Amino acid sequence: MAGLLDYALNLSKFIYDVQMTKISLTPVIDVVFILLIFFMLASNFNKVGEISMDIAKESTKASQEDIKILKVMVHQDSTVMLDNKTYSDNELLTTIQIAIKDSSQYSIILTSRNDVTYQRFLSVMSFLKSNKISNIKIGIKK
Repeated sequence: MAGLLDYALNLSKFIYDVQMTKISLTPVIDVVFILLIFFMLASNFNKVGEISMDIAKESTKASQEDIKILKVMVHQDSTVMLDNKTYSDNELLTTIQIAIKDSSQYSIILTSRNDVTYQRFLSVMSFLKSNKISNIKIGIKK
């Protein structure tokens, strides 16, 4: 009877091993990656954050009244340059006031050299704004 019991236990282990087959996930993962690559290549990616702008074309006609543009180069040594002439801050204010007196539309473009600190640049801008000079723009190099 002991032999029959051992045979039955071994048979039940064999049946259990046959029923519990392992499924390998490697082919499934391969198929998933192939599908992922297919859909990535087949899909159309929209560019998010792109803004369409209608830019007016330049005309060759001169405007009725041209805008007076003053380019001011800020230096670190408390001087500024306007029309290739060096001025102090107070002299610059007087020169700008004279230049814009006859023009109803003007624009002042502030630029600086590489050695100028932000504090100096902003102090010139603040000085002009506090003296009622408007239309100040910041010029940058491309």
